[in-house]
Amino acid sequence: MASRGISTSVLLCVFALSCRSHEPDVLPCEPDAVRASLRQAMREALETHPGNAGWLMSVRIPSAGLEFSEAVHSAKVDALDARTPFRIASVTKTYLAAALLRLVEDGKLSLDDTVDPVVPAPYPELLRAGGYRPEQMTVAQLLTHTSGLYDYAQSEDYLATVLAAPERVWTREAQVRFAMEHGRPEGTPGERYVYSDTGYLLLGALLEEKTGLGLGEAYRRLLGFERLGLRDTWLETRETPSRAPQSYDGFPLANIDATADLFGGGGLVSTTPDVSRFFQALFSGEVFTRASTLERMTRVPPTNTDDGGGMGIFRLERAGAQPCYLHEGFWGITALVCPELDVSVAIAGLETTQLGTGMRDLLRAAVKAGTECRPAP
Repeated sequence: MASRGISTSVLLCVFALSCRSHEPDVLPCEPDAVRASLRQAMREALETHPGNAGWLMSVRIPSAGLEFSEAVHSAKVDALDARTPFRIASVTKTYLAAALLRLVEDGKLSLDDTVDPVVPAPYPELLRAGGYRPEQMTVAQLLTHTSGLYDYAQSEDYLATVLAAPERVWTREAQVRFAMEHGRPEGTPGERYVYSDTGYLLLGALLEEKTGLGLGEAYRRLLGFERLGLRDTWLETRETPSRAPQSYDGFPLANIDATADLFGGGGLVSTTPDVSRFFQALFSGEVFTRASTLERMTRVPPTNTDDGGGMGIFRLERAGAQPCYLHEGFWGITALVCPELDVSVAIAGLETTQLGTGMRDLLRAAVKAGTECRPAP
């Protein structure tokens, strides 16, 4: 499902990051003390927000030799450990964008390509029938949410439809048709920023078309999952093994068929150690072959200044310091990386509607750890 823009919790975190840049220098990093503070922050988040039955969090600070991965849970959950997998929802978009940019590096795709010739049938015709002009819509615009495509996944109709029939098996085509039937164009291509899972459905189809592979294998090969040590990240199937007991307003996500969010806007299952590792690798030169590709991915077009949206990732400004980057997932997931601090973090809460300020508080604790352990100038 879509992440509904940058949430209030993350906007508060941005303020915290900005303020922290004016603090005096901190004492040198003590890894054991940092781990203890992160552990305490997790316990406090659990106690403060009892409606959320558990948290998973991983923090990586390679320059300090610090890796932290733990889970906390209430008596409502039988077991939860640091490597328990969960649906990462829209955080998948960062992986999809990176995979497509790998194709650009290999000369198999151009960001200036328009949808009409490169996205396979029946999608260009479906878009035309919905009032769009796919011959004017570029790959770059799909990636930066500036294509003008209505977002089916953020509509109350779609969530209500999914919850009313959670066992329904969806197809990408059915979801694109749902978008065409329930919304109209959100402006002309390139005119403004409108977050759109619909665009990422088309990008998923494009990735499969260009590689001749299913999405899961395309991610694995293009992003180098094995090389990066991502052993617990895969595209969900109907036979996926047990996951963390995530829920939405008390409704178990395990009861919702994987196809409700599988075709590009979401779909990956992972763990907080794997997600934090991927975001760290993305910014440490381990995914792309050229540094200019990451610069292009993180570049924010003028239309997206308020939201900070690049290609499958969002930029968070820090006053007087280098920015951080993140993506959220609708089911209570956030991945954040601050390159200047050499810190990457992934956090998952089990009950989407009961996270309160817990996500913000844990992000602040992780950034504080990065600040305390930052490399000496």
